[in-house]
Amino acid sequence: MKTLFRLIIVLAILAVVMKLTVPTPEKHREVAKERLSEIVMEKISTIDGAMEVIKDNDIDVNMFIRLAVTQLKMKDYFVCNAGFIKYDGEEYMLTLGMFGHVFVMTDYIDEIQQANEKLEELRDRYNK
Repeated sequence: MKTLFRLIIVLAILAVVMKLTVPTPEKHREVAKERLSEIVMEKISTIDGAMEVIKDNDIDVNMFIRLAVTQLKMKDYFVCNAGFIKYDGEEYMLTLGMFGHVFVMTDYIDEIQQANEKLEELRDRYNK
């Protein structure tokens, strides 16, 4: 019985610490903006001539990133919180915050990009 009581006390303390260290929505937006900027710049740098097209057409890549980050919808789960972004009618978790840290779920970003690339390939193949 003492073991169960100790376990309950430890879990209660852990829950209180987690609740007190939940990151703010602003922190989620800041971290998401930084990580998305890194990912976008990595992807652009792998495409031949992409930087020239962006510069020649005066495209503000950061504007798209800021727009995506402003669309971040926060959900609070008491001991943590998560930022979701809506894309193509579905919600994807973009950030997860706990213990004062915000983690960006880059797997979803890669999946969305791969799906878009496949759609573009199919459009190109069948529109000819």
